[in-house]
Amino acid sequence: MFNFLKKKSSIQHNEDVVVPISSGDPKIAAFKQMAQDELGYLINFMSDHESDEKLFRYAVKARFEEGDAAEHMWVQVSDFKDGNFTGRLANESSTIKQLKYGDNVNVMQDEVEDWILQDFVTNTQVGRFSSEYVKSAKQGK
Repeated sequence: MFNFLKKKSSIQHNEDVVVPISSGDPKIAAFKQMAQDELGYLINFMSDHESDEKLFRYAVKARFEEGDAAEHMWVQVSDFKDGNFTGRLANESSTIKQLKYGDNVNVMQDEVEDWILQDFVTNTQVGRFSSEYVKSAKQGK
């Protein structure tokens, strides 16, 4: 999934399956708090390193709403300024019809539910706090 926007087909696999999770799920709330608590790391890293997709890739996850529908999707971040992440939608929406894969979107810092920093220099990832929980929910565990 985190080959963001290289090819549309690169994100169309098991991680993009929509997983229904209650909006009041306390574990998701705890993961969001963890992501918020650690978000300064991502922001500082982005500030300290040039924006070169061959070296580093950044993404944030946020809730997008349309009427009564809501969906939590990843955004490949290209910039952070004045408390606002700018980037392109890295998921194909299932319920939000106004947004589609690759659309330019903004996410306010306080709306970030999860984030990831991919470091291709060290071949490591930081963040992705809720992924294992969402994966287990998808598998019905």
